Amino acid sequence: MKRNRIKSLFSWNVLIFLGYLLGIFTIFWFFLCLIGLLIGIAYFMWFSNKWIKYNGLALAFHVGFISILTHAYKEVSPLNLAMWYGIGFILLVSFLNFLLYLHGKGTINLSRFFKVGKCMKKSFQLKPFHLRLIKFGIILLPMVMWSSVYLDFGVMFDNKTRMLWINVPSVVEKGESFEISVEAWDAFERLSATYKGTVQFSLKSYDLDTLAPLTGVKFQLPKPYTFTGQSIGSDVAYEIKDGKDNGKHEFNAKIYTTGIHYILVNDSETKNIYYSNPIIVKHLCKTDYKIVWGDIHTHSELSDGTGSAAHSFYFARHVACLDFYALTDHGEIMMWNPSSLDLLEQETNKAHEQDEFVTFHGIEWTNVLTGHYTCIFSGDQLLKDPILSYIIVPDTESLWNALDEFTSKTGDHALALPHHTTQEAYQQDWTYINPKYVKIAEVASVHGECLFDHYHELNYRGMIDAPPERVRGTSIVDAFIMGKKMGIYAASDEHDGHPGHSLSHTRAYVGHQRPISLWHTRNEHPYPGGLTAAHVRSLTREDIFEALENKRIFANSDHGRPILEFSIDGIGVGDDSTVIVSSKNAPRRIDIFLAQDGAPVALKSKAASVFPNWVPNWKASIEIIKNGDLWRTINITSPVQKISLVDSESITGTTFEDFCIEINGKWYVNKYSDNPIDPSTLNTNGYDFYFVRVVGENGRSSYSGPIWVEY
Repeated sequence: MKRNRIKSLFSWNVLIFLGYLLGIFTIFWFFLCLIGLLIGIAYFMWFSNKWIKYNGLALAFHVGFISILTHAYKEVSPLNLAMWYGIGFILLVSFLNFLLYLHGKGTINLSRFFKVGKCMKKSFQLKPFHLRLIKFGIILLPMVMWSSVYLDFGVMFDNKTRMLWINVPSVVEKGESFEISVEAWDAFERLSATYKGTVQFSLKSYDLDTLAPLTGVKFQLPKPYTFTGQSIGSDVAYEIKDGKDNGKHEFNAKIYTTGIHYILVNDSETKNIYYSNPIIVKHLCKTDYKIVWGDIHTHSELSDGTGSAAHSFYFARHVACLDFYALTDHGEIMMWNPSSLDLLEQETNKAHEQDEFVTFHGIEWTNVLTGHYTCIFSGDQLLKDPILSYIIVPDTESLWNALDEFTSKTGDHALALPHHTTQEAYQQDWTYINPKYVKIAEVASVHGECLFDHYHELNYRGMIDAPPERVRGTSIVDAFIMGKKMGIYAASDEHDGHPGHSLSHTRAYVGHQRPISLWHTRNEHPYPGGLTAAHVRSLTREDIFEALENKRIFANSDHGRPILEFSIDGIGVGDDSTVIVSSKNAPRRIDIFLAQDGAPVALKSKAASVFPNWVPNWKASIEIIKNGDLWRTINITSPVQKISLVDSESITGTTFEDFCIEINGKWYVNKYSDNPIDPSTLNTNGYDFYFVRVVGENGRSSYSGPIWVEY
């Protein structure tokens, strides 16, 4: 009988200890650290053993404090902060428990500290009622600390419509039927399930050549339509399958007149008129390119993101209205569950539908020393052996070897995409890149913009986790100056379960926003995610991947979809992007065409929004960057613009040699690099390079280029 009692007591203590360990571990779980908070409160409330009570109280306050710390202190990433603070907490509590153990054994005397409570009770003549109030206050404080960060009742309950978003294809055949997607968004850019407004359609058109307003346009637009929705909102309106619109409806239309067109939608509920992205309508030959939009860098619950792989593919296609998409979870996390790679491969192939929605296999290799690379593949297989984890594939040479072996065996092509290159923790070392795979670089994402380094006067958007001082040699422009001939793309790098339209720049990053996240990584991304446009002849894996490889792309900083064309002497961006002129002073004709997107703009830590009588802000600056410097700025005020300029200045080329530093007799691009180089090799071999950035007064940025010029 006594033996059974001892065994039962031992089992109970083991359960208590395991519950406590679980509570500590939940600090890494973002919103679900609530479990640790509740465990701590339960231990403090329900157990009479003082050892258990005080450890429970320490756990509850630990969860409350780390919640506030990771939210307020952004100098260190929330996940790293939680990890280091958690380790410190474990060591501190272990030490204090050890002291209590020694006290219990009579080795040391802590009685003086235990008399504090009794002295307070005697001094203040505290009655049982007062003690209960104090106990309640002690319990309430960590709950208030946690709730102040993780509970946002606006995000929970405010799904009221604030604006509409109108999406159409960028290029359409004259007279061909196309889809208009109308989405009602709430204050956090989510679908508004409660929207029941009536929409009316009209058209605003411009001549393709003169850009003059067009009259007499022939078209077939949808009739007025009243949406059907819910009485109560939802943060995942797109998952409601009851036959109602729930914030989104698709319409069919035709335009029979060539031109640049905007679909205008008059909304009865917000009393505003909303513009679609621009559509170019013309007669298309088989050799003509269309423009398609995609996001090729995203994450799900398979690594440190949110939501299932199936959810990501559904959202990308049906809510973000993407044409192509890649889910690229971290190999370092998936390696611990190899079946997750099989699942990722299966879901990628399952979601792929030629001519409708193209998916690419992808995985991210996360090396903190030389830069991150997202790897995507052209075929129907994911590279799974070796798993692209820096633990298994430890350096860039091993990465290139793995890609060589995979592409040789399968016949597929691969791209390695550097991103957030100027962050202090992940600074890109361009001297390690392999031009066979590194053909385009990510200019904008939820991390910010890395076209220029964080402290450069031409960096307007900024970047999270910037180094404390200026570092040359990590930005994309620095790579161009070194002679690295890459293109520019943008992606979301979202971790919040919304590929193609991240929400983490809004208050909907909060933990209870569905899909629920276990990771802190979605509360450290204050910028909207970007998108990439590709010029293709067909919506197939082969054509889109070929366009990415050949840099036949341009990029945008948020969900907007403008049209940006840039050429020099008739040579556009992509397919080598190189212009050869007769002499170093030969004139170069620069042509730019821009059709802006009329959609409201998402900004850093701010959702897209409108106001009564809102109209699009068409004011923007078109910047021509030459050899890394601002060469010309053209201010515009209209939605469509054509610009022609001539540059007759001498071609000089660029070199990075003057920015290299010497350490112990060897030369490096900066103090963070461990790759010795010959500085005289870091140049463009006499080429000049140009690229275009459009900076909207509304906060939207678009990018195209570079184009290289030599004589």
